[in-house]
Amino acid sequence: MPNIADVLTDRMLSRPRGPIARLWWRDMKAHHDIFRDTLRALELQSADNLLEIGCGGGTFVGWALESGCRATAVDHSADMIALTARNNAALVREGRLEMVEATAEALPLPDEQFTCAAMTNVFCFLDAPRALTELRRVLVPGARIVVHTIAPNPPASVVPPPVARRMRLHTDDDLHALFQGAGFTESNVARLGAAFQLVTASR
Repeated sequence: MPNIADVLTDRMLSRPRGPIARLWWRDMKAHHDIFRDTLRALELQSADNLLEIGCGGGTFVGWALESGCRATAVDHSADMIALTARNNAALVREGRLEMVEATAEALPLPDEQFTCAAMTNVFCFLDAPRALTELRRVLVPGARIVVHTIAPNPPASVVPPPVARRMRLHTDDDLHALFQGAGFTESNVARLGAAFQLVTASR
């Protein structure tokens, strides 16, 4: 019999799917501060071509596109791709937003296409070395990346321990090593309270 924590983590967080997940991720208000922190670090310009890995319900990318940039939103959940498209239908019609169903570790995207990239609380579910190698491949030289992720030993009020044990949580030093190992430069890890880390780096 499947463990309830495994099922919850998989179906609501790692690969959200089903009617409850679609309702929950339609506009994840609990993540709004996370989205704002990430956008401030990205400093988007209208000329940017943004890649978001793990788009969820599409709130973050919708906010990002207010800068006038273009974007591609990637998720390995078909339900989240459909939700992002529905929540940003006008931007899709304008040709400013494209959705791609794929894993972060195998992006079906051309080399050196994007000027910046963002992830918000999906890094802890990825094979980090493979995902970062793929990410570097699709970014142009000098591109910037911002990753908002969950720090080790997060408060139980933010991430319940049974869920946290199923995440890949990295120390600040581990994050530096992962980004440098994938070929990124100028990596910086900032702590945001007791629960989160914000990583910035350059291609």
